[in-house]
Amino acid sequence: MRFFEFTGTDETIDKYVILLKNIIGRAEMKKSPAKMNWAGLSNLALKNKIQLAADYETFKAIYDSSPAIQSLVKNFNADGIELDVPGAPDADPQSPQSDQSSQDAVDQTAASAAPQQLSQET
Repeated sequence: MRFFEFTGTDETIDKYVILLKNIIGRAEMKKSPAKMNWAGLSNLALKNKIQLAADYETFKAIYDSSPAIQSLVKNFNADGIELDVPGAPDADPQSPQSDQSSQDAVDQTAASAAPQQLSQET
């Protein structure tokens, strides 16, 4: 059995749900994604008097057994957790679709503006 299975699981999961909802609420107010590593989540849990270590294996066991937790989590992996924040942009914005680098884009913009600037000076 895992540590959380020996403790009052319902109460612990309820506290965990409240903690995650608070994090989501703060992120929603800022219109930003809520993504953190396991150490950060463990520290928040300890500050809120939740006696549960946040690591991938423990969280996965809780996630698999709790629909309440599943509804709050967008994604998690060995590095950390990303919560489902309504209205927040994706944490990893999409890169430009073209094969053009940012320097090439600047060069192209400068090249197209140069003739206009030169014609105004004469």
